[in-house]
Amino acid sequence: MRIDNQTLWLFSDSMALCLSSAMPVRQALATSSRSLCSRQLQKIIPLALAQCDAGASLSEALAAGEKYFPRHYLPLVRAGETTGRLVEAFRLLAQYERRVAPSVRLVRNTWLYPAACIVFGWILRALIFVYFGKYETAGWFVGTTFASTGLAVLIGWLLCQLAPIRRLLDTLLLQLPLLRETEIGLATVLFFSTFRLAYEAGGLEVTRMFDLALPVVRNEAIRRDLLAVRDSLAGNDTFGDAFAASALLSPEIKSQIHTGAYAGRLEQSLARIVQAATERLDFMLRAFNQIFQRLVVLGVGFSIMETVLICVM
Repeated sequence: MRIDNQTLWLFSDSMALCLSSAMPVRQALATSSRSLCSRQLQKIIPLALAQCDAGASLSEALAAGEKYFPRHYLPLVRAGETTGRLVEAFRLLAQYERRVAPSVRLVRNTWLYPAACIVFGWILRALIFVYFGKYETAGWFVGTTFASTGLAVLIGWLLCQLAPIRRLLDTLLLQLPLLRETEIGLATVLFFSTFRLAYEAGGLEVTRMFDLALPVVRNEAIRRDLLAVRDSLAGNDTFGDAFAASALLSPEIKSQIHTGAYAGRLEQSLARIVQAATERLDFMLRAFNQIFQRLVVLGVGFSIMETVLICVM
């Protein structure tokens, strides 16, 4: 179970505040976690403090609890350490958890809320069969519905643990409407936020900036697309020409990067890209959820009415 967004927001904000006041990393880590009630964080912190005492960096110390953090969290901390902008990295993480995390919750609710409605409908239908004395029908319905669904979910989960299957799913997600926009939107926000952090630090080769930013992108198909941009930059192409090689980024994003790089204001263009992508993702998911969730509730309601009609006829 991962650390919840509220805890990550408070922890990141506290770390940024402590480190900005020149507090040592170990003390900042102990102070920032003291008032938080997350069980996962309380497991991580003693191990991290011990690692700090042994001379490990903050990202190395927190890596003991890597499975509890979102995929983007530790790469961003690592980017902050590498660029000497650890305070800014934690501020960015706090901002992300506060502003972007609601969009992530919307992604999760896109399937979680309908799934809960469907399961509730199944349970209610089984109870209706029992109420009307159709015990055999209720047993058959529960056995076929819950058992087959549970088996399908288990098989799907096991298959998703295989790297080739995950790669195939990542590619498939980019072929489906809405899911494509969601995956690209989340990747855009995280990648360009991290890339901007490294870019503003200065003193890093552009390929190194990419290497710091790429791990925050979950979808492997999107990472491959961005790697094409990295290869172009490694070949001394301009920012505008390199990002034009992307097949997934929108023309608006490519245009903003080209204009910002040409005018010497790339950091401002990156900030606008992140803000616009966040707002667009949030609007799209809210609109879709309002429609999709109502359709699911309507479908469940009709199935319950059908069950009642079967029992009384």
